[in-house]
Amino acid sequence: MWLFCKSGFFSAVEHAWRPGTIHLRARFAGDLERLCAAHGLDPAAIQVTPHGDYRFRMDFPAVDWAWLVAEEAMDIDYTNFKAAVHDGTARDGAYLAVWAALRRGQEGGR
Repeated sequence: MWLFCKSGFFSAVEHAWRPGTIHLRARFAGDLERLCAAHGLDPAAIQVTPHGDYRFRMDFPAVDWAWLVAEEAMDIDYTNFKAAVHDGTARDGAYLAVWAALRRGQEGGR
């Protein structure tokens, strides 16, 4: 599952050897910290994997991840997502590139 939200961009997958555990990955510094701050989690649980595909990682019981996603959904307070996350950073540019690629796909383009 990919999740784009105000806290950040996350890739959530089942942990490879711990069933029932969500392995949450982020590409941008600060995304997991924002998620922790928004939900009262300890950022000390964030793992940094400098050579990993996703540099920043955390693990959650699947039920806790489900609650976090629900809380992110309940915290929507904007009428335009792009405007809500626009901050001029590399993450902002990545969000806009994804938006543009999906728009091209919607229109049947390449």
